Amino acid sequence: MKSPTLSVLAQSLFAAGYLSAASAALAQTDAPKTDAAPTVKSKGITEVIITAQKVAQPASKTPIALSVMSGEDLKDAGVTDARSMAEMLPNVEISKESGMLQVAIRGVTSLDMTEKGDPSAAFHIDGAYVPRYEAQTAAFFDLDRIEVLRGPQGTLYGRNATAGAINLITNKPTNKLEGSVSVDLGNYNTRLLDGMINVPINGMWALRAAVNAQKHDTYLNPGPNRVPLESQDDKSARIHLLGKFSADTSLLLTAESSKIQGAPPAPVPNTNFFTGTMVENLPFSPPGTGNNIEHPLYVDRGSDTQRTASALFKQDANAHRDNRADSFRGEFKTRVGTVDMTYQLASMNLYLDQVNNGIYFGFPFTNPLSGNSHAISHELRFNSTGTGPLRWVAGLYYFDETIERNASFNTFITAPFGSFTVTQPFDSVITNNSKAAFGQLTYDLRPDTRLTLGLRGTRDRKTGEDPLGGAAANPGSTFSDQAYTADVSFRNTSWKIGLDHDLMRNVMVYANVSTGYKAGGFNSAKAAGTYKPETLRAYEAGVKGRFFDNTLQVAANVFHYDYKDQQLTTTSCRTNDPSTCDSYTVNAANSKVDGVELEGKVRVGDDGELRGSLSLTDAQFKNYKPSATVDYSGQHLDRAPISTANLAYTHHFAVANGGEVAATVGTHFMGAYLISDLHANVRYRQPATHKSDASVTWTDGGGHWTVQGYVRNIEDSIKIESRVPGGFFISDPRTYGVRVGYNF
Repeated sequence: MKSPTLSVLAQSLFAAGYLSAASAALAQTDAPKTDAAPTVKSKGITEVIITAQKVAQPASKTPIALSVMSGEDLKDAGVTDARSMAEMLPNVEISKESGMLQVAIRGVTSLDMTEKGDPSAAFHIDGAYVPRYEAQTAAFFDLDRIEVLRGPQGTLYGRNATAGAINLITNKPTNKLEGSVSVDLGNYNTRLLDGMINVPINGMWALRAAVNAQKHDTYLNPGPNRVPLESQDDKSARIHLLGKFSADTSLLLTAESSKIQGAPPAPVPNTNFFTGTMVENLPFSPPGTGNNIEHPLYVDRGSDTQRTASALFKQDANAHRDNRADSFRGEFKTRVGTVDMTYQLASMNLYLDQVNNGIYFGFPFTNPLSGNSHAISHELRFNSTGTGPLRWVAGLYYFDETIERNASFNTFITAPFGSFTVTQPFDSVITNNSKAAFGQLTYDLRPDTRLTLGLRGTRDRKTGEDPLGGAAANPGSTFSDQAYTADVSFRNTSWKIGLDHDLMRNVMVYANVSTGYKAGGFNSAKAAGTYKPETLRAYEAGVKGRFFDNTLQVAANVFHYDYKDQQLTTTSCRTNDPSTCDSYTVNAANSKVDGVELEGKVRVGDDGELRGSLSLTDAQFKNYKPSATVDYSGQHLDRAPISTANLAYTHHFAVANGGEVAATVGTHFMGAYLISDLHANVRYRQPATHKSDASVTWTDGGGHWTVQGYVRNIEDSIKIESRVPGGFFISDPRTYGVRVGYNF
């Protein structure tokens, strides 16, 4: 691959420098008015207060790359899940594999979705870490805001945050009696119900309860199938109890429960998107079937064909999904002298009862999956108060998790090869334990210049055992070669050095160097061994500014990553025996990621707001040779499009009786990206896509009734999101509907 005349990083540095100079010039227009100037009521963009760095501060004054979506932003865009949220963000892609969230930020992601795997982006609800992928999908309701931090967050968030962090901040109880209810009806038999009530109990205590139910039929075309294909039937509830004992002391108790039901995840064949010769056939695979396509060529056959599931799904699989996630969280805050103290406790239980249905090397297979997991975390945090030149936050963190999984992969071999079943059973117990101490301080070198230093020490231990290990349960077979017992430990010290400077009142520039760390682990097949932690060092510089009486808000940054021991996960067979087919993780050699990001909002007149973002990224393997005959050096990482762009506009129209109509239209562009089986040396290229959304919302003069009509993915664009042997999980088709709500 030829190098461009200017690398993405060089172009990024030039763009950031130009933007900084332009920002300084624009800011001159934001000078204070003279006494003679008339007073004009500001209709600027509302500043959002965030807690991304463990203390409350304005988003525009936080010297890191982050995006914030307020509850109003989410409502205008009709966001009800993580994937639609990502379409509003620069350099963030969220997809699903087997019903679980797969987050990629700046090309950094984790593909191990099993019980032994950990995410690369730390997912939090109200500051509490959510470790299991299955529990991350049902929390998108009654939200105050969402904070997405791009880049490694090793100092304040610790392990498994090499890509970044996602924080969902829910609405908390207030001293106002209020409530709301809304109903959504759409195509694919979509039904969505939201409800909330906030009750002040007395002068000290208040309660807030919220419920959410989402249901829709499958988005897939069954073709000749007569089996349940992936659908949604989720129900969630959350209750907050907040006690404010004084101005500085409070206790927040939260209970949350979600049922994740419906038909289980279902892939579509890779031949729906690509043509070529099937490869990696097992000795008895049907002709023309296999795990991968050699030299795959993308063919756009249209949404209907792309969404058609295979005819080979087993008809009597009893495919279903009946999972539940229960959590309890507590947060106590008080002031000790001149120091604020916060203690957070979080406990989560996940229960799985699921049977997946699919195709494996050309044959139907079923995957019964059951078990439970329990995780508990404690964080004790102290932070400074006052207005002195030194501000700091320090704390201790403890996390403990136990996972039990019973699973079986049953492949049904059919004529002309006879009729028999190959069974791979698993009965695993995994434990994760992590301890950390962390601190970050910011010191004012001058009134307009600040230095930030951060440090975190982490100790991790992961154990696992499985007496079966996936060995084929055929007559006469033994489990001795597949059973495993593993115990691995890791230590890491993450750090951060940052400097930020106020160019003028509302314009800040910053630069920092930070590190991130993702724990290592072991594979479920003993022969595949263990893998090391991955680490990432990030260099970043940026500018943030608010101009023209806060009617224009801009943030831009450039970054460079040194990415070492990247963890790569693939599903393949070590031999022609199907009992050796498994998902396993290895460490690649080093990678590098360079890029630039631009994000902004501007008020258009008194009634409009334009939002947009642009990212350019060059993510490559620096030196990676998985075998003597395969060399990926210089090739792009998976799930790392060179460019993404978002543009949306909302306009408010006054109507009779004091009511209002808000119309929103937006479009999302994503450049081409790769999804690979690196072990088999096969890479699938998803071409560039774009999708557009629109909504119109009427609100009555009293602010009680709302009616919204919406359509998402107007183009009916379908893209591949993740790979399993012989197939892909895909994005959603065009959806539309009407939402009616009442507030009181």
